[in-house]
Amino acid sequence: MHTRLLAFSILLASALPAVSEVTIVGNNGGTIEKSRDCTRGDQMAQCQTDTIFTSASGEVATKTRLRTTVAGASEAEITLTGPEGNTRTRKRLITWGN
Repeated sequence: MHTRLLAFSILLASALPAVSEVTIVGNNGGTIEKSRDCTRGDQMAQCQTDTIFTSASGEVATKTRLRTTVAGASEAEITLTGPEGNTRTRKRLITWGN
């Protein structure tokens, strides 16, 4: 039940455009810190979301998502770093129109 509530809280926080930073503390002492920064203008929008997961024992993992949208295309790059320093990056390009 607590996991569902935590997941819902994260989704809610990421859906609120007025919120640029939020911290959630779990029952076991772990935390999730999420921040969002967006720039819009000149027919382009770029948003970066950074999430830091800290376990109750102090282990840290991070997730960074950079999304850039222009007319006809949106590109997202997601970088995940685990508590032992291993990093994985995914990129996705979506196009539409002609």
